[in-house]
Amino acid sequence: MYVKIPADQFFDFDLNQKINLSVDYGFKGKDYVVLFDLYDENPIIENENGELVKKDISPIYRAATDKDGKFSGEIQIQSALSEVWLYSEYAGTLSPIQLEVTDNSIMYNQEKYIAKATTRALTPNNHQYPDDWLTLGDWSTLGTPTYLTPGRVLPDAKTLYNINEIFVKYNGTAMEQRDYGKAFFAPGVSSEIKIIKATKVYLCFINSSAGWYNSVGYFSYPTGQEPQSVSEVQRIIAFPSATSIAHKGETGALVSGDRVLLKYWDGEKFHDEFPAGVTIGWWLQGMGFEAENVKPKVDEKYNRFSLSHLNSDGKQRSVSLRDPNSDQLVAIGFEDNTDLRYNDATFYLQIEEKGAIDESNTPTIPDVGNPPSNTENFTTYYGTLTFEDLWPSIGDYDMNDVMIDYSCKVYKNTSNNRVYKIENQFIPRHNGGTLQSGFGFQLSSVSSGDVSNITIDGAEQSQYMQGANQEPGQSHPTFLLFDNIKGVLEKTITISFELNDLVEANVVPPYNPFIFVESDKGRGREVHLVKYPPTDKADFGLFGTGSDASRTDEGLYYVMNRLKFPFALNLASIKDFPTPDESVRIDLAYPQFNDWVKSEGKTNKDWYKHPAQ
Repeated sequence: MYVKIPADQFFDFDLNQKINLSVDYGFKGKDYVVLFDLYDENPIIENENGELVKKDISPIYRAATDKDGKFSGEIQIQSALSEVWLYSEYAGTLSPIQLEVTDNSIMYNQEKYIAKATTRALTPNNHQYPDDWLTLGDWSTLGTPTYLTPGRVLPDAKTLYNINEIFVKYNGTAMEQRDYGKAFFAPGVSSEIKIIKATKVYLCFINSSAGWYNSVGYFSYPTGQEPQSVSEVQRIIAFPSATSIAHKGETGALVSGDRVLLKYWDGEKFHDEFPAGVTIGWWLQGMGFEAENVKPKVDEKYNRFSLSHLNSDGKQRSVSLRDPNSDQLVAIGFEDNTDLRYNDATFYLQIEEKGAIDESNTPTIPDVGNPPSNTENFTTYYGTLTFEDLWPSIGDYDMNDVMIDYSCKVYKNTSNNRVYKIENQFIPRHNGGTLQSGFGFQLSSVSSGDVSNITIDGAEQSQYMQGANQEPGQSHPTFLLFDNIKGVLEKTITISFELNDLVEANVVPPYNPFIFVESDKGRGREVHLVKYPPTDKADFGLFGTGSDASRTDEGLYYVMNRLKFPFALNLASIKDFPTPDESVRIDLAYPQFNDWVKSEGKTNKDWYKHPAQ
């Protein structure tokens, strides 16, 4: 007995899932737009030098927050993903953060994340450190100081951006090799801070890219009387573990903006203010924090001091840069090992009193430009399209009659995340069918007036395009890239166009792709993805014939009523999907396919990873 299936109960065979993404970095009132990425794996790895560096991988999604550090929107990611990694190179953000996909949502609130992460092990425990060192107080088992000042403080957005670009951003280039960085190492330049007027001094944590758990602190001496040996230095611990709480999976100690008041040691007791005539120097102890303690016996070969002559290799191990618009802020970057990027621990000093430091030997923070340009805010979508060419009749469902690999780069304005340009590549990979097939795609949610500056290269001119860059007579922009796949196999076809700042959800690749079969006889036999609409040029008389169960009056297309097979698949975000064997049905080639279909995509979401043995 025939049972009419409601339109919304037809499975769509979509390997993507629509996700509500909410990100809140908590920068309200800071005028701070953050560019962030989502990855399907942890994008950070520890290299052989103990540095945390970014892998050479592409994000699955990229966008920008508003000026308050917030983003909210619907995105598409692979259905098989149950977790993602949120990452940003911007100072003040925790990265990378592993997030679960729950109820079709991904949510991140940095303040809540910090509150949860920092509730662990806050009780002081009289931890150990070298006998001849001093400390400003105790710390938690993670190395979080119990003497942090209330609240968190960060510089203004422009200053923070410059600090980020110079120190924080993961970059393989040594600081001294950069054009602006050469001045930081010129003769006479110093990373020590000379106090010329009594003042309080605060040291504020920004970020760390070190794989090591480093300890950071300071020392002081009468200006002009530099210590000549390490034994003359009275080390004072400021941050037992100079690591972000996102360090290696939430095991670090600090959050951007965490601050301590540095105190002056007069040889007998601490004072809240540094007097005039004193110079503050810096030290970093590589791998200094271990098992809740600053190692009671440190490895001297990892001693790092701001005074080069105290270092065994004679290299400068810290860079201090003052804010050119203020004499009350100094950025400091530390180097713990060999890459000399000076981003292993990044801080800034707050000088309470104006005119309290000698600025003559401290370079200024360079203005490295404005926040990222539009061309940096893009997401690349890729995958493989497979089609059966016998529609509306039953095919062999080996899904190899027409196979096309695609890669589409979607550019968005950073200010509003609207799409203004897309660059596409299509590579016809395989033609297992005997019928002549052409290929095209339609921007089904876009009007022709929203598309401009279309450039196409490598395509075979379609007779149905009539020499135009869009197919005439269509309600929406439609592009035919070839009439016969045999003439373009393994060739790269590029098509780029500009858009009028469109909502990204309306132009997500691969758009509405289709083949038109027996293209030598006509244009109307279109085969689209399941539940995708035909174009105006399709032969509507074919719907509801053969094995097709489309109901055009309900807007339901390219479905089957009984057999659970698609006429086309978008293998989104899948690299190197093997060409299926001829005449082997997809459910036989991939045994988990049927379970995926029966569950309507809820189980066996990675069926394509498990071919028959």
